[in-house]
Amino acid sequence: MKIGVISDSHDHKDNIIKAVSILNERNVDVLIHCGDYVAPFVKRWFDGLNDKIKQNFYGVFGNNDGERVFLLKVLGEICDIVGMEINKNLDGKKVFAAHMPTEKTIDALASSGKYDIILSGHTHNIVNKKYENGVLVVNPGEVCGYLTGKATFAIVDTDKLEAEIIEIN
Repeated sequence: MKIGVISDSHDHKDNIIKAVSILNERNVDVLIHCGDYVAPFVKRWFDGLNDKIKQNFYGVFGNNDGERVFLLKVLGEICDIVGMEINKNLDGKKVFAAHMPTEKTIDALASSGKYDIILSGHTHNIVNKKYENGVLVVNPGEVCGYLTGKATFAIVDTDKLEAEIIEIN
């Protein structure tokens, strides 16, 4: 299974549209957004996702998602925004996702062995790390490209437990 992982899109129309196009082309099965969509109108740009992805689109809130009621109403039409964290079994893998867990929390979750994949956002910095116990930890960076100058997202292969970081040009 291929899981697309996006974070920190911050209303960046062009990069969201490009990411959606690549996710469709790469035929991902699931999309997880790790927060900071920002405004509810981003739904217009995520509407380009194919039907398979829309049926398997999950997200969490980020610290910049202030209009949560309207995000749930509008973006919630195509994205199951579950609150602050995702605990989901996907393709036999236990997945945890949150916007801004601390590094200490991520290390504790990874060391616990209760999860196979841990996803986060917030820092805008890419993390693609496999722990000795096989747990994959991924922060896909930022789709917006505002802080680092690099617009990125990830695709996780659940069979290999590996992530590919995709840079949007």
